[in-house]
Amino acid sequence: MRNPVRRKAPGVPAKKTGTRLKRGMATQVMTYPRSGTKRALVEASRDAGLALSSFMIISSLKAAAAIRRCKVADLIPQTELRQYLKNSA
Repeated sequence: MRNPVRRKAPGVPAKKTGTRLKRGMATQVMTYPRSGTKRALVEASRDAGLALSSFMIISSLKAAAAIRRCKVADLIPQTELRQYLKNSA
């Protein structure tokens, strides 16, 4: 079996020398989707009436809930989930 190679994230590790984020502040996630993937995500978020960031967070929460065999509401408080749903595009 091959050992997976650990890859470093681009930029300076925030843990060592980066600026600390305050609780509740935005977290930047770097993604580099190919054009077809980006187009599909943007179209789906528009169809759902959500901002792309909210759409991606909710989709990720659904995937996490499926892995844990529970509901999204079991992972995060209902008030927090509503915030993602009300920030429509």
